[in-house]
Amino acid sequence: MWRYYLIAALIVVAAGSVLFAHRLASNGWKLNAQTTASPPPAHPGPNNGFVTTPEPSFSGQGGWVLSALPSCFVQLSSIEGPSLALTFHIPPARERIPPGTSLHSGNCTVLVRDHDVWVYRGKDRLRVPPEARLYDTKDGLTLVYVHASRTEVRIYRRM
Repeated sequence: MWRYYLIAALIVVAAGSVLFAHRLASNGWKLNAQTTASPPPAHPGPNNGFVTTPEPSFSGQGGWVLSALPSCFVQLSSIEGPSLALTFHIPPARERIPPGTSLHSGNCTVLVRDHDVWVYRGKDRLRVPPEARLYDTKDGLTLVYVHASRTEVRIYRRM
């Protein structure tokens, strides 16, 4: 009995395949969609149609801010540790740059204040938070940043 089912199935598959092929050949079924809209115009360039964004600016604060501006300062050395252990690395008070002083290096402006240091470059705003002091020493521009009983001493060369 299974032979009859197999023969019937082969006949149905063969007849269906012939009918399907005949419909495709006579273009009875369309395999592509008809559109009524016109195609969009070609773009002359890869950025056409995109909105130009302004140059990004950034802000931040920490003892690292002068190191983040290689076009203005080059870090020569850095040491960090407990404040008592680094007392001999801090320059004398006579070499401190007085608060209210503005320094220019590269395209940056550094504003020295009583307890912190601000750096401006275009729209960028960076800050070394309190307690930060800046010194002009024979080794270079020295930044001393004291926070949570730890001290960072960084020496920079101006560009």
